[in-house]
Amino acid sequence: MNGESIRILTADDAAAYQALRLRGLQESPAAFGSTYQSEVDIPLPWIAERLARGAGREDVMFGAFDDGGALVGLAGLGRQTGLKTRHRAHVWGMYVAPEARGRGVGRALMQALIAHARTLDGVERLTLVVESGNQAARALYHAAGFVTYGVEPQAYKLDGDYWDSELMSLALAADASS
Repeated sequence: MNGESIRILTADDAAAYQALRLRGLQESPAAFGSTYQSEVDIPLPWIAERLARGAGREDVMFGAFDDGGALVGLAGLGRQTGLKTRHRAHVWGMYVAPEARGRGVGRALMQALIAHARTLDGVERLTLVVESGNQAARALYHAAGFVTYGVEPQAYKLDGDYWDSELMSLALAADASS
């Protein structure tokens, strides 16, 4: 990474987060379960409140900032809340702006997110879903230690186009199997 810094976003980052999130939804619609149309009208105070709640550790959004302070990357972590599922957390909303790609920003975001997940009491496993054709993202996740455990055919459909989702998992304990 060339001068970028990684940290958990706060309510003060709401406008930058929303702008980058909407950009990602427009530029890479196959990479997200949501759409630009469903998020464009979300009020900024709602986003700020969600980021403020997330700073409570178990439902967080990491941001990568370039050396000029601009937000260039995102990666979310959400802990499952059910009694039987609290041992898992899910990676969501991963996006790196095209101008920041190829500099290790995605790797740094994943390293920070995984390190954070390891500090959460009782979290044993991370899961994520990636569009099967997104070779760069798949390679990033595999390099971080995630393993594929399934593919959901036609998981998403937009304007008559379908995308398959690759389901991936990472055991956080050093002695656990992937």
